Amino acid sequence: MGLVDDKIAFITGAGQGLGEGAARALAADGAAVVVADLDFEKVRRVALTIEAAGSRALAVHCDVRDRTSVDEAVKAAAAEFGQLDILVNCAMTQNLVPFDEATAEDLTSAFESSVLGTFNLMKSCFPYLRKNGGKVVNFGSAAGTEGVAGMATYGAAKEAVRGLTKAVATEWGQHGITVNVVVPTGASPAWERVKSSMSDKDLERTFAQFPLKRMGDPIDDVGRVVVFLCSPYSDYMTGRTLFADGGRSLFR
Repeated sequence: MGLVDDKIAFITGAGQGLGEGAARALAADGAAVVVADLDFEKVRRVALTIEAAGSRALAVHCDVRDRTSVDEAVKAAAAEFGQLDILVNCAMTQNLVPFDEATAEDLTSAFESSVLGTFNLMKSCFPYLRKNGGKVVNFGSAAGTEGVAGMATYGAAKEAVRGLTKAVATEWGQHGITVNVVVPTGASPAWERVKSSMSDKDLERTFAQFPLKRMGDPIDDVGRVVVFLCSPYSDYMTGRTLFADGGRSLFR
């Protein structure tokens, strides 16, 4: 028995990294998953991997910034599985630049891919989520909760997602829908690019910031927190932020 048996989950940004990790964790715990991304080839690969492991999956193209694209992806998911119970918003464009180099276009891009994308998906999925009391998990970032140099536009957008989450949680509680945030630290492709340029000393200093002394695994460490937030064990939690960060935020 899985924690999310027979549930249908729609995950954005599922073509790689933490979005893929969330999708694979949900599938391993019993959900049928709709993996959505701007890059269809990436989510097609993820869907094939999930199906090879014995779970149901559907890959869909989705530009979260475009409400028409979102609606088409959600309709395709509902047509395939008949219902949507879980929404995980992980998609976001990353354009990380120091604030003095950031442009209005950088800020707009961050907000469109993160805040507007989250808004669009929640609006489109609401008619399905309200039927049985659904679960929404949005992704935040330490760039917003802590403030990280070189990530001002990214962090601002992620904090806006947390504000949106809390407001919608208060409105959707009457429908039995919970809306929460996970702030992860995991081995994403962006982390792997940074890691490849780091010395052993740099890595040692980085992991010294983590009580658990390691980077989180996208499936086992971050994905399982997403599963918890999508399971009956979190039915009385809404509008909350959970940190899946190896304790890193304790030092901030």
